[in-house]
Amino acid sequence: MLLFFTLIIAICGILYQLLIGTMSSYLIGDSVRQFSFTIGFFMSGMGIGAYFTRFLEKNALYNFVRIELLLSIIGASSVIILKLAYIYLSMNHLSFQFIYFFLTIFIGSLVGVEIPMIAALYKELKIKTKSVISDIFTFDYIGGLLSALLFPLVLLPYLGLYNISIFVGMLNLMVGFLYLNYIRTKKIYLTKYYFIVLSIFLYFIFLIFISSKLENFYLKFYYKEPILQSYQTDYQNVVLTKRGKDFRMYINGNIQFLSLDENRYHEALVDWPIKYLKGKENLNVLVLGGGDGLAVRNLLNYNNVSNITLVELDPKIIEIAKNQRDMKALNKNSLNNSKVKIINTDAFKYIVETEEKFDFIIADFPDPRDVHTSKLYSKEFYISLHGALVKDGIFVTQSSNAFFATKAFWSIDKTINNIFGNSKAYHRYLPSFGDWGFVLAKKGKLQDLDICNQLGCDKFDEEYLGENKNVKENTLTKPVIIDYYLDGYSKYNL
Repeated sequence: MLLFFTLIIAICGILYQLLIGTMSSYLIGDSVRQFSFTIGFFMSGMGIGAYFTRFLEKNALYNFVRIELLLSIIGASSVIILKLAYIYLSMNHLSFQFIYFFLTIFIGSLVGVEIPMIAALYKELKIKTKSVISDIFTFDYIGGLLSALLFPLVLLPYLGLYNISIFVGMLNLMVGFLYLNYIRTKKIYLTKYYFIVLSIFLYFIFLIFISSKLENFYLKFYYKEPILQSYQTDYQNVVLTKRGKDFRMYINGNIQFLSLDENRYHEALVDWPIKYLKGKENLNVLVLGGGDGLAVRNLLNYNNVSNITLVELDPKIIEIAKNQRDMKALNKNSLNNSKVKIINTDAFKYIVETEEKFDFIIADFPDPRDVHTSKLYSKEFYISLHGALVKDGIFVTQSSNAFFATKAFWSIDKTINNIFGNSKAYHRYLPSFGDWGFVLAKKGKLQDLDICNQLGCDKFDEEYLGENKNVKENTLTKPVIIDYYLDGYSKYNL
């Protein structure tokens, strides 16, 4: 029975790490940094817990159930604690980080006590076995594997972070309850703990009952506008909001578009660069990202565009763009057009493997806030993309906020310029996003088209945007753009 307990608490321990790491990544961004911090502080907490076990094992029969019950309460409340801390301390980044670090270390210390306590129980209950330590660690590692598989494949898509935290807390509570029954068979009675187990169980029922209210409270604080729909896909959290004519999409809390001014963004991304292809017929166009269908909508306005291939990682985004009423109205049902072919795969994988050639490639990716998105702004990505263009083909990408993330903006331009040998960085003011940047490049000589004077983008002011002197190019092995991006926004407490 103790080995079964070992298996369950091992599953819970890894799930707590994944919960905290994922939640903090959603709130703060930069998943690599947040998961690194989470693992590091959680493991240090486990070390602290393992050390203090020497003071607890003398009364192991009582202390084991106390640890399980305490861990069940704190663990089940972890997502709530982080969300509330973010709501009330979002303007004080250090205070939020302190709570995040303390919570991680505290839960880690409780988890660190569990395995040594299991070993102590073998002695306390006088259970004889030939290989106590190896058996315990075998089941511990099996539990780790199971949790690593369950979290991304089953729990996150179907339960969401809030319900996962309650589920894992219930697993710890179950261990405590079964442990009480187990030691009763050995004539050891801890009757008062049954009342505590019942009280905690009722607390969990309360958490489940108020889950929708808590989620609505968080969403109202975070998004300000009325929530139309919220989706947890296999890849991200998607929220649609609407107030009057103001329709918005958020992904992982970051705004993707505002219906009142998205046309300014897509004009700069699509309509201005396509001017370089004036006179060419039967254009074969590739859109990377842009699953909302808005870039495709603009492309369909041009009679010389014959084929559009849209590569979008998340099938749910395509489903929303095709079927959600407000989305269909905004993108003019573009994704159901016969000219459009949709491929659900990773853009990096696609651009490396494709043998097709394109006249015009548009990259409409999320900002480079973590390693997953930074690869889509890397030198290696642009090398493959360059090879996918026909002679004289055009490429354009959004390149983040040119004011707040100035170094990231220029790093993208420098990386592209090093591959293409020419590039034009430009920017346009958007009420919802601020001063937004774009980079245009051509396979071959980029003709002298003054994109700002002729098309209306904002001219550069070196004092305003800074200088392209000290930035480095972005690569897979040195993703400097992540720090450029995050540091740029952190200066303004954003």
